[in-house]
Amino acid sequence: MPTSQLVILDLSGQPRLGFKGRGTLAAMQKRGIVVEKQPNRAFPQTDGSLCLVLAASEVFLLGMRGGNDSGFAKLEADWRIEDGERAYPMPRRHSHAWFAVQGEAAPDMLSKLCAIDFRPHRFDDLTIAQTSVAQLNAIVLRADVEELLTYHVLADSAAAVYLSSCLRDAAEEFGARLTDAGTPTA
Repeated sequence: MPTSQLVILDLSGQPRLGFKGRGTLAAMQKRGIVVEKQPNRAFPQTDGSLCLVLAASEVFLLGMRGGNDSGFAKLEADWRIEDGERAYPMPRRHSHAWFAVQGEAAPDMLSKLCAIDFRPHRFDDLTIAQTSVAQLNAIVLRADVEELLTYHVLADSAAAVYLSSCLRDAAEEFGARLTDAGTPTA
């Protein structure tokens, strides 16, 4: 298979942040984050970032453009317990490794590591699976970049080397390449 069919990007250097607590969704909406009470869905933001709703009380924000985390830093810095919003920040930049798997062969490659059917007709764009990938607790998000099939895999950063190795091994037959290019590209 041609190399263009599958690319694995290490996005672990990109900004990410989480919030948790009963008032999380209202607190995010108050701050202009586009979000709905729909667990296991992602919501694109005007700046290109994504808000992943993992539960009614938890969101995970992924930055996408050039690694500028000033918006996330402001969200975290402006949070105050005195506001009584029943939400608190969960720094995710150091807790989760982040890889993107792009290309037509991505669902086939991921099927080697996870029991979820990630084929596009079964797993819609902006859908999230909280599952096991290579025997690690993981979050898998499908968030296509333009017309390019793209899956984001987030797991415990302590297992980043192991996860990277598993992704590369599963992708080997597809002629994949691993890059730390910074952002998914079409």
